[in-house]
Amino acid sequence: MRAATVLRSVIYRALAIVLAALAVLSSIAPVQAFADDSSQQVKTVRVGWLVNNEGFQDGIPGERLSGWGYEYLQTLSYYTPGWRYEYVSGTFTELMDMLEAGEIDLMPNISYSEERAQKLLFSSNPEGTERYFIYAKPDRDDLAKGDPQALQGLTIGCNPGVMQTAVGQQWLANEGITCTYREYDGGSMLFDALANDEVDAVIMNDTISSPDASPMFYVGSSDYYFAVPKSRPDLMDDINAAMTAIARVNPRYIDEVKSNYSAQNSGSSSFNGPERSWLKANDNTITLGYITGKLPYCNEDEDGEMEGSLASLATTLHDKFGITVKTVAFDSYKMMSKALSKGSIDVALPVYRDYWLAEQTGVVQSVSLGTMSLTAIHTGSNLNKDLQNIACTKSSFINKNALESLFPTATVTEYQSDDEVFDALRKGTAHCIVAPSSRVKTIGDRHDLEGYETVELPGTCELSCWISRGKPELLGIINKGIINAGESLSASNYSSTSYTAQESDTLRFLYRNRTAIAAILIGMLSVGIVLLIWALVRARTEREKADAANAAKTAFLTRMSHDIRTPLNGILGLIEIEELKDGDMQVARESRAKARVAANHLLSLINDILEMGKIEDRKLTLEHAPFNLKELCDDALVLCKLRASGNGITMQDNSLPYATGPYMIGSPTHIRRIIINLLDNSIKYNKRGGSVTFSSQTKPLDDGRALFCFSVSDTGIGMAPEFLKHIYEPFAQEGDDARSKFQGTGMGMPIVKSLIDLMGGTIEISSEVGAGSTFDVQIPLDIDKTPQARERANGQANSCSLAGMNVLLAEDNELNAEIAQALLESEGIVVTRTADGNETVNLYVGRPAGSFDAILMDIMMPGMDGYEATRAIRLSGKADAADIPIIALTANAFAEDAQAAHDAGMNAHLPKPLDFNKLKNMLARIKKNGAVSL
Repeated sequence: MRAATVLRSVIYRALAIVLAALAVLSSIAPVQAFADDSSQQVKTVRVGWLVNNEGFQDGIPGERLSGWGYEYLQTLSYYTPGWRYEYVSGTFTELMDMLEAGEIDLMPNISYSEERAQKLLFSSNPEGTERYFIYAKPDRDDLAKGDPQALQGLTIGCNPGVMQTAVGQQWLANEGITCTYREYDGGSMLFDALANDEVDAVIMNDTISSPDASPMFYVGSSDYYFAVPKSRPDLMDDINAAMTAIARVNPRYIDEVKSNYSAQNSGSSSFNGPERSWLKANDNTITLGYITGKLPYCNEDEDGEMEGSLASLATTLHDKFGITVKTVAFDSYKMMSKALSKGSIDVALPVYRDYWLAEQTGVVQSVSLGTMSLTAIHTGSNLNKDLQNIACTKSSFINKNALESLFPTATVTEYQSDDEVFDALRKGTAHCIVAPSSRVKTIGDRHDLEGYETVELPGTCELSCWISRGKPELLGIINKGIINAGESLSASNYSSTSYTAQESDTLRFLYRNRTAIAAILIGMLSVGIVLLIWALVRARTEREKADAANAAKTAFLTRMSHDIRTPLNGILGLIEIEELKDGDMQVARESRAKARVAANHLLSLINDILEMGKIEDRKLTLEHAPFNLKELCDDALVLCKLRASGNGITMQDNSLPYATGPYMIGSPTHIRRIIINLLDNSIKYNKRGGSVTFSSQTKPLDDGRALFCFSVSDTGIGMAPEFLKHIYEPFAQEGDDARSKFQGTGMGMPIVKSLIDLMGGTIEISSEVGAGSTFDVQIPLDIDKTPQARERANGQANSCSLAGMNVLLAEDNELNAEIAQALLESEGIVVTRTADGNETVNLYVGRPAGSFDAILMDIMMPGMDGYEATRAIRLSGKADAADIPIIALTANAFAEDAQAAHDAGMNAHLPKPLDFNKLKNMLARIKKNGAVSL
């Protein structure tokens, strides 16, 4: 069991005990816990609920409710002090009368007017903006020409007492249109009247839509607000505060929630004149081309017909619109694209929906056929690395063009078949396949995926149809077919029982070969018995290994108890000595120096445990940063020479000049860890008077890469051949007793080996007991081709004074904040401190733009953490919100933590304990060149 796992187990047990205690306390006195909190009393708010308003407010009070208006009301209540809604249904006119009379407390989606403002209070900011249209049936070709005079003498439906009706009637009057108005309560009733030919057109806003209505004329727009009676300013204060809070979290919230409930079905129930003319000119026939062998999406069955979820598009076009649909199967996208360009087919599907790819191909794309998630099937433990070398087939949904769009830095290789793709994975010429998640099971039925990792990727992609340019009528027909097909196009709606042809083929095969199959089954039974016996023997062996692992774990915990307590006792003892010798500056300096050594040793132990846990959990992320390899090696040697001289050991550096120059790109933190671990081992397991020799060089490789070769040799105690077989196993040491002469965690070499493997390098060890050991390491690196610019920028920054800079420091730990403030003020920097994310955002927003030159942001803070605070600042709308440098100062010290900070909108990441020289360099670059220099 790993150390990280043991630590987690102890923490989980402690949490379980605490939670159990809390549960007992809450069962004893639950009433007092709520009764004492008088500030959280529930406030009942009576809200108007519009009937017949599909999409905005769906459902009947007392039953299940939904709609974007309902969702906004719920989100609003989350940011209010204990609101609970009571829904009161009615027509718009009825509810407005009740609102003015104080019989209900709140109405959403109310347009502002001076007359209404005399009786009601409106929210400070609008909920959103409504656009108003005159809708008619999609086959009204006379109205589709855009001439308002075509409306003369028509009967137009409208809702009474609403802003859209007033705006629409005023527009008609301005155009000189005389018509008859017929009133209906609710938007759904308006569209029903239009569908039933009770009216010729309707005046409606854009919040709901209907397949029987297309917007013909835009007549105006207005903002809409929350409204409450004049007698309830307390509610309006709550509303304004809640709307501000929602906007701070997501300024586009209302647009996003509306889009979730907006159906793209306007006018989709019938064709307009140009669409009907196109069908007539083409014998009422459409030819669909599709890729075969891609169930559950599409396939050619044994009768030559299209099957799969996307076949419902052909079915819908035929059944609903009476169109004759022909289908043609293709084995590759190249063949299908060629047929589309020649006019052999009218429509090609399914294709990856991407406007840039469609433009390059010279086609237009339909509305979405559906969204699909993607899964990576890859060979190694590093997904990001494997995604740089992807294989696909010419008939893949996510073909080469799509993959190059999704993964612009990857190398994508196209093969003829799935068999060739998996052969490439086995040989290592490719490392990854990207496939729709719904097809992974189908792929697994044909190819054994046991030796591969399957990971569902974040994000989704969409499928669509391709149509030749210059055919807008055909595009409209296909879009209406897709909208009416709806959910039937989803791969999840294609039942496995649809594989009837495949199933019947399987049954026929079993029947015809029943004798051979019986013989095979008997043979398999015999093999199964042998395997069972082998499995029992193996289980016993595994049990013995598990017992050995538990013993290693126990030894490790004993050793770690000693190793962690030793520097802790030293630090505490040095503090007591300094207190006893109060005023003796020499003793204070010596105690601080020794305490710093002990603290660094303790930090190294903790880092080893966490690093090994990350490696074993496959969560370690390598850097890809520029660095000076020569300086890195020199720094590591200087650090280790201090320890070597204290042990009476000499160190030599026999490095050769670097043939490729010292400037590289790679993971300097982990390369430094490898060198220091090997040097430390050679010092630790050496004899007084012994020596350690370090030598290094670089060799050029092709494609702008270099091979970093170094060796560490010592004259130490050496290692037995038997131990060399286990040197890379966690906790392994020759002498595992906690009181052994050589102290350590037993994780140094496993970390070294794992890091070298992750970087694609090699390590070889030769050792002789009593004579010493030699470690030869080779690591491939990228050559930095533009180092001079970075060197000049750093040099200029180092000479820059920081005096007069204004820095906002967000840190909840008082001691850490005092230390950081003292260090910063020693450079003449003006420091403003905050203790949590909310305070940081409020202080930043409340000051004028340019008040701060930079923000130093802790991550783990109460309430709003550093990531959330950074996002809120970036979205605050201040003039410098997008540009102010934000630097993460955090104990989350791994590369993936730096990536998380970058994703949240931070410019840089510094781990704790704080390296003040690095921070000064960053601030100097900011003062010199701005955030762009980070």
